[in-house]
Amino acid sequence: MLGSNIHFKIQRGFTLIELLITMTVLGVLMAIAVPNLQSFILSNRLSSDVNGFIGLINYARGEAIARNQDVIICPKSNSAITCQASQFWGEYEVQVFVDANGNGERNATEILLKTIPATDAAGVARRLTRDGGTGSIKFGAVGLSQTAHRFDIFQVNASDAAFEARYGRSVCISLPGRPRVVPLGTVCTDF
Repeated sequence: MLGSNIHFKIQRGFTLIELLITMTVLGVLMAIAVPNLQSFILSNRLSSDVNGFIGLINYARGEAIARNQDVIICPKSNSAITCQASQFWGEYEVQVFVDANGNGERNATEILLKTIPATDAAGVARRLTRDGGTGSIKFGAVGLSQTAHRFDIFQVNASDAAFEARYGRSVCISLPGRPRVVPLGTVCTDF
């Protein structure tokens, strides 16, 4: 067989049938994956917002204990240092400061410990709202909260309350100053 010509047929592309089958399989996979990907992104964003806020609360409480002074968490406008009277905390930067003079407001001589950016400055996609009106969170020198608080953190979809409940949580802060996460809108009881 040394002298025989062996010809190899080299395929240089895809047939139309192979291309159509590949596109159909890809379409089915995308139809399944895209909604799950959106859900995954929204869930991760919610977890990040909740964990960031819980971390800020724990940080402020720890600083109050370590410094043996009152520490306050409140929203503020970007250019201001004083607390903003709003229940919509997510539209403002949130600051943590030592309340050395005990008046509940930050002035230029008081120590700013930390500031986090607004969750959603426009308030159209995500919200961080304080239940029960305006005010700040105040931790005393031993880490106790002045009052109990509830904050709602959720992805906005005004036409679908189930969507907001699915992508939302409430953060309850007890009088002892401990935060806990509960389903959105749950009535916080002192624990």
